[in-house]
Amino acid sequence: MEKKLKTIVKTGYGLGLLSLTEAKRVASKVKTELKLNDEESLKLAKQLMANSDKASKEVMGTVGKYFESALLKSGVASKGEVKTVRSLLKKRAQRVKSAMKENLKHLRRRGKK
Repeated sequence: MEKKLKTIVKTGYGLGLLSLTEAKRVASKVKTELKLNDEESLKLAKQLMANSDKASKEVMGTVGKYFESALLKSGVASKGEVKTVRSLLKKRAQRVKSAMKENLKHLRRRGKK
């Protein structure tokens, strides 16, 4: 079961990277075909990423719901265990976000000097 879970996580991560690469490729191709300037191209890329982000959040929410349901029905985890893991992951994700923001602040400060 652990091996299957790792495969699922890796697949999701790979799809996320694929969509980012795909968005960059599409924006680049459209820029050359429509002869957009850098500002217009950047705006297009941002819109693509916003749409992609929204869609991926919806998909991840649905997948998460069904995955939790499968865990409960198969007896792999109890409702309490799923709830505990969900809250633990949210806390860790928040810590990673905070650390990334802090690192970006330091990089920006170093770049200004």
